Amino acid sequence: MSVYFCVLGSGSSGNAALVMTPHAQILIDIGFSPQDLEQRMSGTGASWESLDAVVITHLHGDHIKRTCFKFCARHNVEVYCHDDHARQLEEVGSFRKLKRLELVRAYSEAPFDVAGAVRFFPLKVPHDSAPTFGFRIEAPAANGQLRRLGYLADLGECDDALAREMYGVDLLALEFNHDEHLQRTSGRHPSLIQRIMSRDGHLSNRQAADVYRRVLESGHPEPKFLVQMHLSRECNRVELAYQAAQEVTLLAGAGTRVFCTRQEMRGTMHQIG
Repeated sequence: MSVYFCVLGSGSSGNAALVMTPHAQILIDIGFSPQDLEQRMSGTGASWESLDAVVITHLHGDHIKRTCFKFCARHNVEVYCHDDHARQLEEVGSFRKLKRLELVRAYSEAPFDVAGAVRFFPLKVPHDSAPTFGFRIEAPAANGQLRRLGYLADLGECDDALAREMYGVDLLALEFNHDEHLQRTSGRHPSLIQRIMSRDGHLSNRQAADVYRRVLESGHPEPKFLVQMHLSRECNRVELAYQAAQEVTLLAGAGTRVFCTRQEMRGTMHQIG
């Protein structure tokens, strides 16, 4: 079996992505109801019954639905979250039950293995829900070769050190949240606009395209896929996000295929080796 990646949905109303390997099935974030996640997984080969683990990036409500903890307990799904997340979730009864069942795995900022098969490298990112993490992920395919994924969903800035962590990935899943002009002219409250466009907010199309450019110009093998995530319904357009990425692709002469995900529907199932 190959390694597969699929965004089950991404946006301000919910986020979740599926990583499937010959040895493990893993959800990154659980920002939809358990029933919605079950429906979005239908046809992928994954389900609550077959999941091995959930990995949490941060605790904003569009990335974690606490009702999912009951399903994790019911189906023996391990939950990986940062030490600080675990402390903040102590007040949730269903999370405490997971702990009693020894299904909670707290990570720090060191690499950790999920389901004994897939290695996650936590990458602390600037966002207004401390702490928030992206990941570099290494997953063995059936032939034993490592496949690498980069996952950066919610961040207001990507410095050079963070961008370097994305060099050489087979698939880059990256936030393209807003068009800066649409954001500034949206009519939203000025404080909201300022928060979203701040270092602790979300990447614009321009900022994300610059991250992608740095990855392509790094001298490492280019990604096979760029997956655009977390597009704002009010302050972005699919064609604007896609154009921003495609301009970089064409200028670099890259063969990377660009895919844009949506809030309301599951994205493409990507086979990455």
